[in-house]
Amino acid sequence: MKSKDDPNDTQHIYRHLKVGLGHELVNDKNVFALIDIARQDGHKLLEKELREWQAPCNPDDSGLPSTIAPTRGFNKANAKH
Repeated sequence: MKSKDDPNDTQHIYRHLKVGLGHELVNDKNVFALIDIARQDGHKLLEKELREWQAPCNPDDSGLPSTIAPTRGFNKANAKH
């Protein structure tokens, strides 16, 4: 059984997340348990943030670099007049 002060305990991490701390303690091993705790606690915003944290940045990401040509960007020199 984990102590309530154990930094790896999901309840400990959740208590920190509720007050805006402990984001660095969230990882692939505990994120789903933390989402479940937030859902049970009715903390919709924290639940949403944790779901966004665990979601892949790009579901179609194959690990390959983009083949799209880089653009010149938007600045005064490239703006239409």
